[in-house]
Amino acid sequence: MRLVFDNPFEAEGRWFKGNVHTHTTNSDGHMTTEQIVLRYRGAGYDFLSITDHGVLTDTRELSTPDLLMIPGEEICMGSSERGRFNHIVGLNIDGELPVKDFQRRESPQRVIDLIGELGGVAILAHPYWSELNINDMTKFEGHIGVEVYNTTCDLTIGRGHSNVHWDDLLAMGHRLLGFAVDDAHCLVKPLHPLDLCEAWISVKARDLTAESIMNSIRDGHFYSSNGPEIRGIEVNRREIRVTSSPVRSIAFVSNGGHGENNTVNEGYLEEAVYTVRGTEAYIRIEITDWNGRKAWANPIYVEP
Repeated sequence: MRLVFDNPFEAEGRWFKGNVHTHTTNSDGHMTTEQIVLRYRGAGYDFLSITDHGVLTDTRELSTPDLLMIPGEEICMGSSERGRFNHIVGLNIDGELPVKDFQRRESPQRVIDLIGELGGVAILAHPYWSELNINDMTKFEGHIGVEVYNTTCDLTIGRGHSNVHWDDLLAMGHRLLGFAVDDAHCLVKPLHPLDLCEAWISVKARDLTAESIMNSIRDGHFYSSNGPEIRGIEVNRREIRVTSSPVRSIAFVSNGGHGENNTVNEGYLEEAVYTVRGTEAYIRIEITDWNGRKAWANPIYVEP
């Protein structure tokens, strides 16, 4: 048995905070590109991708030494078993995707392939919000990950957490990374908090350049969060040890009835250890603070 994990905490570089799903008035967002950039820069984000629907928003001139802009686009296409669109985010693409948005006859696989041809990576967006089932999600391949958390889907209709969808895919052997994103649209209305600067990925990279950030994302050298901090992961033979900011629970999530959830009723946890049985397909770490905010590490795979 061996544990397969490209550990970001052992990689060279430093941590950078970014959001890779954002909308502006160029599609269905309610803030201009300049307004969005100002808000994320003010919140301490290091990189940002504007991913408007069906259009590549040009943000090259908005990059500054303290905020890297990464080009992106979101395409909605096809039809799920429940009649809903599939949503795919293309990150770091070199040009606008040659497909129209919201086309029932368009194939998710073709969109993913086109993203790859343009030098980008594809991410499956908000599968819980989209009401995708396992049959829908296994009809295409080549994307690097799935949104495990989406702020706007959570704040608008309470369907922001797609951890079950991610787990179902991992249990079937699909090796996919987990992304926490805002999907900011910035619609202001009663009882609806603003959906920006709430979630992020923390990427371990050599420097704040598109090449370095994207290489680290492809390698899985990041964790996702909308609050707590994962401070270290150690993998040693059959033992996985995690350290974090003070939280209420540290869960080791797996398949086949395996895994372990460490939770306190008072006080805090900052460390937990899991002993691998050897019959798991994967183990992933999910931590939750007393405010219900979470952080998610990318999976550790178990091989015979």
